[in-house]
Amino acid sequence: MTQGLRTRPPRPVAAAPPSRAVGLRWLPPVRARFVLGSVVVVLALWQLAASTGLVDVQFTSTPVAIVQAGGDLLSSGELWENAQTTLVEFFTGFLLAVVVGVPVGMLMGWKLRIRQTLEPALVALYVTPSLALLPLVVLALGIGEASKIAMVFIEAVITIAVNAMAGIRETDPKLVQAARAFCAGGGAMFGKILFPSALPTIMAGLRLGAGRGVIAVIVAELYGGTDGVGQLISTYGQNFDVAPLLFLTLVVGIFGYIVTALLRVLGSVATSWER
Repeated sequence: MTQGLRTRPPRPVAAAPPSRAVGLRWLPPVRARFVLGSVVVVLALWQLAASTGLVDVQFTSTPVAIVQAGGDLLSSGELWENAQTTLVEFFTGFLLAVVVGVPVGMLMGWKLRIRQTLEPALVALYVTPSLALLPLVVLALGIGEASKIAMVFIEAVITIAVNAMAGIRETDPKLVQAARAFCAGGGAMFGKILFPSALPTIMAGLRLGAGRGVIAVIVAELYGGTDGVGQLISTYGQNFDVAPLLFLTLVVGIFGYIVTALLRVLGSVATSWER
């Protein structure tokens, strides 16, 4: 009966746009010129408030004085000489933390006995402030570079190991069962299933570990060093020289941001297969 009837093809239904209220990723992007404009406005107001006497420059300085102090530190070579020490200490300790933390964390996530053995110590170290560990490390290794490297290692390796463990434990059990069904060995299991699945969480742990490592190296140089950016900060702070103190603090913040940003880019490249 319906053989000769003509029917119209169904119209495609457009998918509803995702709600911008769900998650920060749907927020409209902030343009760079707005960010730059807000920074310029804040600096201008800061300079104006200091010039008119609304704030005490003895404790806050001014943007112009901070820039001049930074120029003096750069031209004299004092900043670069101390920054080299800090960079060597940080990257040495952080690379050691990556080499140790990633495999140890993966083993903790894979083997229950290893996790039960090491997890209490890692948690205890994680919640212990750096200042509480610094005297013990200095007594053991002295006030040279070794103690700073050890502090960076301790602070970074804990975060990296915990995140690597969490990444392994969050692996889809069905993938593990499928690999076992095809008689996959331990190496194939780690290389094909566990490591790729845990890689996003591991990269997040690297970023967090790098941030804790930057804090650790500066704190170690502040209270137990003879050179480095942290020692410069301590010297200018004791002399109440605010302008170079704020400039050095800004340098540390920019360095930490650059390190985490590079690790974020590295993580995006390493996990590009997810997209």
